[in-house]
Amino acid sequence: MLLAWLCALPVHGQRDDLNKLAVMHARGETSLTVGRVRYDMVVAEYANAYLTDMTLLRTARETPDGWAARVYGPNGGLLMTGTFIDRNLRIPQGDFTFYHPNGNKESKGRFCNGGKVGLWQRWDQRGQPLSDRSYPDSCPVDTTGQHCWSTLSCTPSGPSR
Repeated sequence: MLLAWLCALPVHGQRDDLNKLAVMHARGETSLTVGRVRYDMVVAEYANAYLTDMTLLRTARETPDGWAARVYGPNGGLLMTGTFIDRNLRIPQGDFTFYHPNGNKESKGRFCNGGKVGLWQRWDQRGQPLSDRSYPDSCPVDTTGQHCWSTLSCTPSGPSR
């Protein structure tokens, strides 16, 4: 069933990413590097209720701006895209988009030094707009980072802000 689903994916890059997940499962590995791309299985310990304790696939590719990352859910759907400024993928920086497990956009906004800044747009699971959330426009000085691989409500990994 998984193989049939993988073959039906419309995006080649996403299909290739998910094929790496199958390779990791077959080898009993949790991490794999192919060329300049790092693949990691991560547990959604900081995610919202519908993803708690699920294994997710995170891909990261080094770019001039940092580490461009994508996170895929247990069913292969894209859950997050964004860039981190650190190799450990703990400090989000720049534009991020999060998706509900059904594929609909969940939220979109910017991070600076690991904190949300400016206006964040939000949508419910049906794709209907929710009220936007506003955050200070200034970058936080604290760069302890946040765990942000699947939800608009990223959880700080350091002291509360």
